[in-house]
Amino acid sequence: MKVSLSWLKDYVSIDMETEHLAEVLTMVGLEVEAVSDRWNYLNTVLVGRIEDIRPHPKADNLQLCSLDLNSQKINVVCGAPNVAKDMLTPTALPGTIFPDGSVLKKTVIRGIQSEGMICSESELGLGSDSAGVMALEPSSTVGQKLVSSLGLSDTIFEIDLTPNRPDCLSIIGIAREIAGIQKKRLRYPTAGLPDSRNEISGVTSVTIEAPELCPRYAARLITDIRIGPSPFWLQDRLMSVGLRPINNIVDITNFVLMEMGQPLHAFDFNRLAGNRIVVRTAVDGERFTTLDDKERILTKDVLMICDAEKPVAVGGVMGGLNSEIETTTRNVLIESAYFNPVSIRKTSKKLGLNTEASHRFERGVDPEGTITALNRAAQLMEEIGKGRLVEGIIDEYPKPVTTPTMTLSVKDTNRLLGTRFSAKKLKNC
Repeated sequence: MKVSLSWLKDYVSIDMETEHLAEVLTMVGLEVEAVSDRWNYLNTVLVGRIEDIRPHPKADNLQLCSLDLNSQKINVVCGAPNVAKDMLTPTALPGTIFPDGSVLKKTVIRGIQSEGMICSESELGLGSDSAGVMALEPSSTVGQKLVSSLGLSDTIFEIDLTPNRPDCLSIIGIAREIAGIQKKRLRYPTAGLPDSRNEISGVTSVTIEAPELCPRYAARLITDIRIGPSPFWLQDRLMSVGLRPINNIVDITNFVLMEMGQPLHAFDFNRLAGNRIVVRTAVDGERFTTLDDKERILTKDVLMICDAEKPVAVGGVMGGLNSEIETTTRNVLIESAYFNPVSIRKTSKKLGLNTEASHRFERGVDPEGTITALNRAAQLMEEIGKGRLVEGIIDEYPKPVTTPTMTLSVKDTNRLLGTRFSAKKLKNC
């Protein structure tokens, strides 16, 4: 699991040096396998100054830019409309690996050699502007690495979690461990949503026909939403942990999954027959096409999320093509549920589908975190998607999960740990 240090700091103040933090996390059972700087891929991108601009002799919409990089001068073919003489701009050298995985090479464009690339914000993963090349401050030092010029730094921890620590399969989960280590307070995100009226009950419903496999299923509804690219801060958070931004609604479900460890799913509400959800097991031989555009042949022990007529998702694993969020989507039903871990593990293995959602569900998510994550996502969708939240929550909980009570013996605790803690000390831990 990848964890961004800057994202962790949204929830807890961190005083320790990076190396020390990695060591103490490993010592408490969260093994840090690798530590890297997220912006390392920009080490071959320098601050360049455009010395001269000439028309490309064989292309009206291209220009030949001569760039000064202090220690060297290069020529770059560019089609951006905003290039200007003496402009300072990020200049990528051959070998640069961009966020989309492409590798820059020297190339010949319409008969002219291009020895690098002057870049936009979006090409470098530094913003959403793709209309022209990125303009740097006039005070920037020509030839300096872009990461140094912009002060870019974000440590990424790669943590190998054992199956018994599903509580740490989230940014907040790791932050909670750090808060405990440092004896500091954890800052949880809040979602203040109105619940004065149960308007949603007149619009949609949820029926659970397999409560032993789905003990809890909650939903909220957002209408009149606008589908589009996410704001850069949201895209940036996802990219920091290796996830690809898709659109504002899907990105929010992925953001909350990584933030809180609770998988969510967003359905195009208008594509749900009967505008309702039925949770049931599949029929032997039933066919269903998942979001990866593959047809799956199901068996009767596979849990399915359905509408009034057909399956729309493999419960806890992956959604279906027939209800995915599209650019034309206007109304979104948000799912937040707790599924039986054994059932999800069997389904994931049987279908050969290992997703971020199934990885968490099969290890066990917190059933009491269902509503918190649902409200968090609903608030973000209302704000970012400019939609209207339908008041009220559907919360079907036919099989409440009981929290076990443990008796902690001071004597046995000290014996097992080899310590001499008093009852008062243990109570305050």
